Amino acid sequence: MNAKRATTGQKIYDAFRRVLGEKSYADINVQDILNASGIARSTFYAHYKTKDDLLHSICSDIFEHVFSHSLQEEKSHDFSKASIFEYKHFITHIFYHLHDEKDLIAAIFSSESGNVFAEYLRTALRPLAEICVKSEFVPRKKVPEEVQIRAAVENFIVVVRYWLDTSFAPSPEILTEIFIALNA
Repeated sequence: MNAKRATTGQKIYDAFRRVLGEKSYADINVQDILNASGIARSTFYAHYKTKDDLLHSICSDIFEHVFSHSLQEEKSHDFSKASIFEYKHFITHIFYHLHDEKDLIAAIFSSESGNVFAEYLRTALRPLAEICVKSEFVPRKKVPEEVQIRAAVENFIVVVRYWLDTSFAPSPEILTEIFIALNA
């Protein structure tokens, strides 16, 4: 992506974040985003077809970064020396990334788009849940493997919703412990 396109995309994301803080998702229209971003309608439509397309893009960007297997030093955390196969560190790393996007995630989850976001999160979490169950990081139970994978995904979402309800008070490390305890 070229720099101008990236800058325009960031303006749109930032505007959407601000508008989500002011209005419910259902009440937001493209004009609201245009007004907040200062970009032209044609520029918006060069990037996105609808506000739903914008939401999908934001979720994809968040989850692509959050669930990347690249552990590098970042502003809020440093897991660069950890292995992606150290699942406890990897899960904590995910929570740190979610925390980095906490304002946007809180705005999305508190809007009508929360269920859409949760579905994207479920899809992104599934490969991690499969690995955690199959590697027995999540202890095997006397239930079908598929049920246990689904339970791990839902438990992660429960922990994220709890985090939102507590205004992100617990640390990512505490959340990881809660997640592990729920799956024990």
